[in-house]
Amino acid sequence: MTDIRFDGDFIHLEGLVVRATANDLMLDATARRRTNTPFRRALVHDFDDGLTLNWDSDYPGGVSVNSCKQILGFNNRDWLIVRSRIMQQFGTDFMLDGGPDRRGRLSTSLRRNPFRRALVHGPGDQLVLNWDRDYTGGVVVNGRVTMPDGAVVAGQDVAATLTTLAGQVTSLTTQLTAATAAIADLTARVTALESEVTT
Repeated sequence: MTDIRFDGDFIHLEGLVVRATANDLMLDATARRRTNTPFRRALVHDFDDGLTLNWDSDYPGGVSVNSCKQILGFNNRDWLIVRSRIMQQFGTDFMLDGGPDRRGRLSTSLRRNPFRRALVHGPGDQLVLNWDRDYTGGVVVNGRVTMPDGAVVAGQDVAATLTTLAGQVTSLTTQLTAATAAIADLTARVTALESEVTT
């Protein structure tokens, strides 16, 4: 059963389906406008047979989606494009989970962790990669890595450790040079002694 009822400021459309054979659905409250552009196209059946919200950015305040449950990418969920100079997430964890195909075969000695926390805003205001070793294969960084403020590995300052090692190498090089000279001197003396014995 379908019906249209008018109740004060409300229009009630009753039915299982509301079908509009139109290109655009406009929602336009004059009192809420910030600009005088002619249109407020909320939903548009676009030229690629897609549904576009806020066509041509008619609503200058943008689009807000509250309590979003799921977003499925285009083309069989394979691709999702987000164009934005800044992406801000109000949450602590960012997970990348490719599912069983990417997790590999886990031996019985390894725990089966349901999470894949790639980036975590840690309690000490730290950015943590691979929180709690969720990715059992570890972290791989391809390409050059630059750390202007230095790096600490296993509690040791890398720059200080390299400086210490360089000093030790210099000292060992000096000692090796002296040892080589001493060996050459001993070799010369042995040769001289051997020549005296033969004569």
